[in-house]
Amino acid sequence: KRQIHLVFEILMETSVSKTIKSYTTSTSGDGSRIKPVATPRTVVITRTAHGGGGNSTGSVVREVEMRRSTGALSSVNGHTAGVHNGVSNIMENREKEKKDMRDLNERFANYIEKVRFLEAQNKKLANELATLRDRWGKETERIKQMYDVEMTQLRKLLDDAMKSKAELEVKVNSLEETVDELQKQLDAANQLHNSDREMIDRLNSQVSDQESELSVLRRRISSFESDHSRDKAEVQRLRDEIRRLRMDLDQETLNHINSEQEAHSLRDEIEFLKKVHDSELKELAALAYRDTTQENREFWRSEMSQCLRDIQNEYDNKLDVMQSEMETHYNLKIQESRTNNTRGGAELQHTKEENIRIKQQLSELRDRIPELEARNAQLERLLEELRRDNEEKLRDWELERSSLRKTLSDNQAELESVLVELQTLLDAKLSLELEIAAYRKLLEGEESRAGLRNLVEETMKRSSDYETTRVIETRKTNAMPPSNMGIIKGEMSAKTTYQRTAKGNISIQECAPDGKFLTIENTGKKREDISGMRITRNVDNGRQIIRFTFPDKTFLEPEGRAKSIKVWARGLKPPGSSDMECNENTWGNGANIHTVLISSDGEEKATHTQRTVYQSN
Repeated sequence: KRQIHLVFEILMETSVSKTIKSYTTSTSGDGSRIKPVATPRTVVITRTAHGGGGNSTGSVVREVEMRRSTGALSSVNGHTAGVHNGVSNIMENREKEKKDMRDLNERFANYIEKVRFLEAQNKKLANELATLRDRWGKETERIKQMYDVEMTQLRKLLDDAMKSKAELEVKVNSLEETVDELQKQLDAANQLHNSDREMIDRLNSQVSDQESELSVLRRRISSFESDHSRDKAEVQRLRDEIRRLRMDLDQETLNHINSEQEAHSLRDEIEFLKKVHDSELKELAALAYRDTTQENREFWRSEMSQCLRDIQNEYDNKLDVMQSEMETHYNLKIQESRTNNTRGGAELQHTKEENIRIKQQLSELRDRIPELEARNAQLERLLEELRRDNEEKLRDWELERSSLRKTLSDNQAELESVLVELQTLLDAKLSLELEIAAYRKLLEGEESRAGLRNLVEETMKRSSDYETTRVIETRKTNAMPPSNMGIIKGEMSAKTTYQRTAKGNISIQECAPDGKFLTIENTGKKREDISGMRITRNVDNGRQIIRFTFPDKTFLEPEGRAKSIKVWARGLKPPGSSDMECNENTWGNGANIHTVLISSDGEEKATHTQRTVYQSN
């Protein structure tokens, strides 16, 4: 420790003593002569500065003595020159002295300012030293007396805490064994439930197979009935067609008969006309023979023969045309009628055979219907019995599960309270140990001020190092309430809640709080295709939005390592891992994070919500 005592008291008094040179004139002999009388010149400067805060005094005295002597001049001119030289020298010396005085005054003023600053610093340190001397023994004694009582109480509390700790450890071990037993019972109940569910699924599949077979038979019967009705309609249509064809045949037969009668009458008419024409020809021939002129007879005979041949040819042609047309028409009608009758008969025969076959199948199916109905009724009774048994087992299982869950929740609550109490006791124990060590070092370093300061600094450092973060996390999903995470550090507390939802067998299993990865899991018993699905993560209401789309041919298996898949942030995927990696450096972290899994059709399949609320205690 260095103690500075600088006390100056300077009296600012200046005395200037000057010896002034004088000149005397004396007259002797032949004339008057001027003789300068130069006496020594002495300048004395005494400066005394008064200062506060001390008893010591200091003085600075500067004495300047100048001596000059000159001889007597023999003449007036020489005396005048000497006077001028002396005056100029005196003026130069005065200017030089003034300049030196100014420099000395400035240096002395700076020195005075420095002295005043050091004086104030000295006064402050003297006060601190006096205060520390006053507090040196009293503070240590008071601390010792105060902490002796507290250390006795703390030792007692520490012993009680150790006893409570031992009791709680025993209780925690027993509770852990109880929890293990309950977990085994719960696993056994889950196995029974799974076996019952598998049996129910198997029976449901059998019932569904029987129902599908019955529905197939019913559909076949309905199809046969519809075919039968369609065949009946077709038979009726064919009968109507046959009836119509018969009517057409009768009409054509009647027309044929009428045509034959008409042809017969036309033949008779033709024969009659032939006879008439022959008689007319004979009459004309007789008239021609009665003609007296041979040329006229020949002329009329040739003309009449030509006319008769023309008429005969014309009638023959018309008759042949009419006969051929009638024969062709009636032949076509008869052929068409025969063809229609043949086709209608074949179709009618085919329809009859098909109708007979359908009737046989229908009778066979009708014979099988009572048997299938009896089997269906038996299966329905069996299904109803299985359903009742399953409902009873489910009720029993639910009751047992609820009781086990209640017991488990009670045990977990008790275990958490015990852990909290144990953590509190451990914290108290650690703080007591730190305080005991601090007090011990405080007592050991009582006589050393430097040791006391180091002890205080070390104690403060340990106290700051002891400030820890305690995290308690509980996760529950589906019907259970969201999990809570309490973070306690200093005077701030934070509450973080997680909530998950899922539509189907795919869920967002885990989101790393530091934004390193996400985990997608298949919770079902079938293989799930997640190709084209995308993840959207919204951090703090749009402050940061991260998107990721699964590539094609990405599947999640119902069990094994491929049951879940992790999507890491860029550069964080472990080497050799088969997980995926997004294009972002982080998945983001904040106070309000909402993660959504969306299918390729735009449907929301799963969500994961994380909210953190900070509070001041």
